Amino acid sequence: MELRKEAEQAIRESYALLSAEQNLSPQNERVNRSLTHLVRTLTRCQSPDVSGYLLQTPELSEERETLPGLCGQAECEMEKFWARNLISRADCHLDEFWYYPEYRELCRAEKELFENRSFSTISFLGAGALPITAFLLAYSVPDAQIVCVDYDSEACDLARQLGQKLDLSDRVDVRCMDALQYDPRDNELVICASLLQGREQVYSRLRRHHQGALMVRDSEGAYQFLYKAAELPTSGFRQIAKTAMDPRRINTTRYYEPDTMNAAA
Repeated sequence: MELRKEAEQAIRESYALLSAEQNLSPQNERVNRSLTHLVRTLTRCQSPDVSGYLLQTPELSEERETLPGLCGQAECEMEKFWARNLISRADCHLDEFWYYPEYRELCRAEKELFENRSFSTISFLGAGALPITAFLLAYSVPDAQIVCVDYDSEACDLARQLGQKLDLSDRVDVRCMDALQYDPRDNELVICASLLQGREQVYSRLRRHHQGALMVRDSEGAYQFLYKAAELPTSGFRQIAKTAMDPRRINTTRYYEPDTMNAAA
């Protein structure tokens, strides 16, 4: 009971603060403290009884609907802040980023989902200013071309500069465009970022490429106060594997391949 009340309070306080603040970047220490406390609290709330209670409490319905969008804005500002920070340094080390261990663990778990497949291209839709997933894949999957797609021109410019700083410009292609209009190739793995909305357009385009595959970052349990649950494919794909919920990473990831049997039928 104490944890439920503590989580309710953390959710309400973060929602109130983020709604009132104009500056959601890491330069705002109040935002940093609030989000750090919220994430740490929700990490302890993954049991079905606690997470179910939080998600079903009518008094938190507004927070559940709106707080993920505010967290998303803060995440975008954090990525831009850290991209500039790393670009400005004489020696650029990704592991200095606050949440690098979480991203490294997420990428490791995701790689296990497609360890028996090889792709000519891996694209990351909604990559943002700090595409750590893309950079880690560039290091660990040297035979694949890595493509980052984002509509935010500032984020793309920062991602390009950071790629140059890491000597990965020839391995990571940053494209500034609407990710929903990206047209994948055959034998391409498409990764949908947590903040990507309108994914059905992505799924529709990918259905035309029967040799490709899809990974969707999702949000489950109490973490749905940080990210909304992902839109998942309703047809044309088979879920092959999924990462388990783990306190070392916020997102779970689902791996899909084309459902060729039903497509043929």
